[in-house]
Amino acid sequence: MFQEQGADCSTQRYAGCEQEESELCSIHAVRKEPHKNRSATGNTRRGNLGQWFRSHPVGTAVLILLLLVLVLALGVALSVLAAPQAPVTPANPQCVLGCPFDWVGHKGFCYYLSKDYGTWEQGQERCSELNASLAIAKDEEAMDLLFRLRGKFDYWLGLRRRGERLHWGDGSSYSSRVPVFDNSDCVYLAGERFRSGNCSHPRPYLCSKAQAPL
Repeated sequence: MFQEQGADCSTQRYAGCEQEESELCSIHAVRKEPHKNRSATGNTRRGNLGQWFRSHPVGTAVLILLLLVLVLALGVALSVLAAPQAPVTPANPQCVLGCPFDWVGHKGFCYYLSKDYGTWEQGQERCSELNASLAIAKDEEAMDLLFRLRGKFDYWLGLRRRGERLHWGDGSSYSSRVPVFDNSDCVYLAGERFRSGNCSHPRPYLCSKAQAPL
């Protein structure tokens, strides 16, 4: 009797072991199954992509051409960025406009009427800073222009007495028939005539220079 009970117990334990092993195998099978599914899904996608390329040769060629164009464009852009760049020089208004801003152009010359005051020497220095000189007008047409530009102010000109004669700033003698009133050293515009006065008296000044080529 005891032997039968022992045999029954052994049989039950063996059956229990088989059941546990079966359950463990099922668990391992469930754990491994997602990996198989993912691998199968990846293979399916790659297979579908390859099949699409094989079935659409024109579209594949277009994609390859686009990729080549993008690679070439990227190469050109990188080579341009890597190349040394020449310094950019701002445009000189004299070259673009002939005369700088706030200057008046007339027959190859530019004229500037100052808003500040100074002696004759100071006017000459400030005109020189603008690459010009106190205004020179050797013909009557240029003089008429200066009279029109004058307005209500008296401007220093580039005309000064040197000994007994008047000379322009470039060293040439004054030879116009337009008279210069008074006998002081430095000449300025006054109304519609030229007058000479004390060179240390502060006045606005009128500059002139040759017009830059366009």
